[in-house]
Formats: sequence, structure tokens, C-alpha cells
Amino acid sequence: MIGLSNLLPRVRTETRSKSKLRSSVASVLTRYSRETDGNMTFFGIAGVFIMLVYGGIGIDMIYSEVERTRLQNTLDRAVLAAADLEQQIDPTLLVEDYLTKMNLEDTLANVDITVDSGLNYRTVTAEAERTYNSNFLKILGFDKLKSTGLAAAEERISNIEISLILDISGSMGQNSKIENLRNAATEFVETVIDNDDAGLTTISIVPYNATVSLGPTVSQHYTLTNEHDNSTCAIFPDSAFSSRAISTTDTLQRLAHFDPYTLDQNTVVTPDSWCPVGTYGSVIAHSSDRDELVAHIATLSAGGNTAIDLGMKWGVALLDPSARPAVTGLIADGHVVAEAAGRPADYDAPDALKIAVVMTDGMNTTQFDLAPEYASGISNIWIDDRGDNDPTNDRFSHQVRDWSGTSNDVYFWSRYENDDWNERYRNTPDGGDSARRMSHAEVFARWGTRAFGQKFFRRPYYDNWVSYNQYYNAYYAYTPIVSGDEADDRLSTICSSARDADITVFAIGFEAPDKGQDAMRDCASSPAHYFPVEGLEISEAFQAIARTINQLRLTQ
Repeated sequence: MIGLSNLLPRVRTETRSKSKLRSSVASVLTRYSRETDGNMTFFGIAGVFIMLVYGGIGIDMIYSEVERTRLQNTLDRAVLAAADLEQQIDPTLLVEDYLTKMNLEDTLANVDITVDSGLNYRTVTAEAERTYNSNFLKILGFDKLKSTGLAAAEERISNIEISLILDISGSMGQNSKIENLRNAATEFVETVIDNDDAGLTTISIVPYNATVSLGPTVSQHYTLTNEHDNSTCAIFPDSAFSSRAISTTDTLQRLAHFDPYTLDQNTVVTPDSWCPVGTYGSVIAHSSDRDELVAHIATLSAGGNTAIDLGMKWGVALLDPSARPAVTGLIADGHVVAEAAGRPADYDAPDALKIAVVMTDGMNTTQFDLAPEYASGISNIWIDDRGDNDPTNDRFSHQVRDWSGTSNDVYFWSRYENDDWNERYRNTPDGGDSARRMSHAEVFARWGTRAFGQKFFRRPYYDNWVSYNQYYNAYYAYTPIVSGDEADDRLSTICSSARDADITVFAIGFEAPDKGQDAMRDCASSPAHYFPVEGLEISEAFQAIARTINQLRLTQ
């Protein structure tokens, strides 16, 4: 057994050892606190800790922004698809489906989708909120992070003004091109307009070949010179193409009415006039009647030269506010719906979209008018209408010598062309006092220029009563007024003016030669607005344009 006395020395020894240890530690700490090396290490440790905290917060914030962007992008795409008027899925379900497919189904409990729709428009708004766990922000007491997204999209085919400028020149009669054009234009109209859209989307159809015919309806609201009233085409000086406007009150020079093709001398009405007569190939202005537009397109056929500059001039003019009095008059006459009042809108109107779609299969060619000596006034042709309404028995004579003040005037009686000289030439007109002089407008409304030359100048030329130049000038009574190159310059000028006014110009070169393609490329608003196409591709081009017109616009 060990006694107490044997333990005491050991206890005292251990107590002294512990005392020494405490003294040593205290000494080290005292020295550590006095040394600057210790102070630097302390702040370094604190700085590292702070950096770790803020770095962690940054990671959480970056992650939060990535998730917010993913949510926002998904909402943008979802509302764009949901607002599409062509899709039949319920817009709310479609937005939710987009969120689910992007693994954002946890937002479905916190998504607010609003749909506003009506005739030819749909607006979809979606706001979503997503909550998820934080990582480093927990240190500061933030256990959850939140991301929100808000998107709205609208498709509206309203407040749109469109000019559809269609080439109906002779080359369009080849290879089924006119049929392809009719089909493509019909599909275009059916895509962008509806009979129920209350005039908010209007289309002007501007067919053109060598001219543009206003037709009996639209021409009533413009002012044309009065040399004749057989047809309703206007001609313009080069300076007019620097302006988008065509005044409804300023007088426009009416193109002469003539037929440069027909040789038949027995016609009572020129069958192939340079400017179309009646409603054929005429302009329709600001119509919202799909059936009317489609029916008019169905009547288009091919013939004549190509004047793209004139087509574009009228197409742009019908988008210019200067045409507003004409539209007002058409509304009063019942040709345009009342809801289209105020059109064309001002260029800076916030809800107005102005679009010109121009197509050609050719290139600009020479434009003609009657020569000045035949364009107006009284002719030397006399008519005896026999006092009845039967034009087939009318009698005619040509005054080949006018000796004023004497009775020695000489008249060629055309009905005796093949008889002897004494029968053909008299001192009085055929019909005597019942005969009257015809105006040039009457003459060229009845005969083509070639028939006119043959009927009244060939025999007198052979008989030496008129010169060869007189015969030639009658046969070719028309004269060039604009060359193809000049028309190209005029087209480029009006296209540039349209683009300057923020008119969106789509241009289609439909199997056109290089020069025509160059003109279309130059006219278009951008390379993306130019379509070189062949065959049935024209329908694809028109549909692409229609989809672009109907494209959705993000509003937020």
C-alpha cells in the first residue's frame, strides 16, 4: 500500500509543470500580440473570409440572373407562339406547355396569363415567378432566391395599308405566269385580310402594263384633262417621281386613247387600246372586301408593254396622305367601308403600317402617247352617221385639200377607195351638209392607228394627194415619251422616296431578266425584302411577305 507521503512530491512536481506551461503560453501570447507579423495574419484571415462570403453571394446572383434570363426568354417565345392567329391551341395552355418543356414547371403555380382577342387580333401577356434555394446567401439569412419574367406579344392585321402592284404586261402570258400570279395574289389577300376586319386592313390593287388605268371608279376622285373620256390613264413628267403625292385636285395630263395594233378598218370601237377601258386592269383603292379583291385579281390577263415606274408611282401615291380626299369620296360613294375613314394615315401615325408589294417579270420598256398633232383637237376626217344609231352604216371622208374660202376643197370618200378617181374624190364631204368633222379623240376611239393610216391615207398617197410622210405619220400616229432607261431612273427615284417615308417595299422579280431583277433589288427596302423567283415560287414569295406583314411584335 502506497502511503500519502509518497504521493506529495509528485503532486507538487505536476503543479509546478502546469504553472510553467501556463506561464510559457502567456508569454507567447503576449509576445504574439506585440508582434506586427501576428496582426497581418489576422487581417489576412478576415479578408479571405470576407472574399469567400462575397464570392459566394456573386455566384448566387449570377445563377439568379441566368435563371431569370431563361425564364424571360421562355416567356417571350411562349407569348409569341400563343398570340399567333393561325394556331388553334388555347393560348394559356400553350404558354404553360412552353414552361413545362423548358423544365420550368415549378412556375406554373405562380404564372399569370392574360389573353385579349377580337377580330383579327390577339394579345397575350404572361407574368411568371420562380423561387429556388440559395447557396451562399444562406450565411446572411436569405434561404430563397426569386426570379420573375414579364412578356407580352400581339398579332394584329389591322391599321395596315397595302399597295399590291402587279405586272400584267404581255410577257406574263407565257408559261402560265399570269395564272401563277393570280393564284399567289389571291392567297396573299386571303392571308392578310378578312371580310370581318372592319376596314382596319386595306389593300389597293394597282395592275400595270404600259400604263396604269384608274378605271371608272377611282378616276372620279382625281382630275384628268378632258381631251376625251374613253380611258383613264395619266402621264407624268420626270419631276413627279420625286414626290410620293398625287393631288386629287391638280390636273393630271390624261394619256391619249389609241390602239397601235389593230388593222381592221371596219371597227366601231378600238379593240386593243393602249390604256385599258372600263374596269379591266383598273385600280382598286383601299378595299377591305376580300371577295371583291379576289374577284378583281381573277380578271387579270396579260398584254402590253411594261411601265413599272407608273405602277409604283400610283402604288405609293395611294399610301400617301394626299390620297385621303379620294378615299373619303370612295367612302361616300359606297366603294370603301366607313371604318377606313382617315386613310391613308399620316406617315408618323403610331398605329399605321404602310407596305408596297411590287412585282415584275420583265423590265421597263418604252412608253408611248399619241403624237401632238393627233392628241387633241379636230381632225380632217368627216362622218355622216346617217341619222341613226347604227355605226356600221356610217360614211366617212378625208379632207385632203383645204382651200379656205373657196369651193375647191377636196375630200377622199373612203367607201369608193376601189372605184375610179372621180368617185373617190369630191368637192364635198360624203353626206354633204349632214356630215361633220370628227375630233381626233373620236377617230382614235374608233380605229387603231394602223387602220386609220390604211383607211384614209394609203389610197390618197397612191393618188398623190398626200405625202409618204403624212401616210407614215398617220399609220404610226403614236410617239415615244419615256424610254426604258428613263423609266428605270424614275422607278429608282420613287422607290427611294417611299423608303424615306418608312414605307416597307417588298419587290419580286418573277423570272425577270437581269435588268428587271436589278430594278427590283434596287427598289426593295433591303436585300431581305427582295425575292427572285421562278414558277410556283411566286406563291411562296407572296406567302412569305404575308407572314411578315402578320408577324408578331413584342410590346414589352
